[in-house]
Amino acid sequence: MVKVVNMHTHAEDVISTCIEETVDDILERYLKYNLHARSYTWKALINGEFTLLNMSKTLEENGVYDESDMFYDLGMDEDIYIPTLQIYFNDDLTIA
Repeated sequence: MVKVVNMHTHAEDVISTCIEETVDDILERYLKYNLHARSYTWKALINGEFTLLNMSKTLEENGVYDESDMFYDLGMDEDIYIPTLQIYFNDDLTIA
């Protein structure tokens, strides 16, 4: 699971993902929520810094890790923490 937060509208959507999917793959499925998703810059908070994501890499390759197994092992709800991607509108006037 990954949460996508539109920093322009503050809308949040949770998308189920596979570990093999690239951020581009996630973007393609996110188009159902936002037709202009290609007009956004995708970032994540990594090591305390908002970092631009490499769209051709997986979340893990970008430094965004699935920690649900750790929460499960600790007897906690594995959905207590869902990795969050922030998207920032580029205002490039693209047409869907």
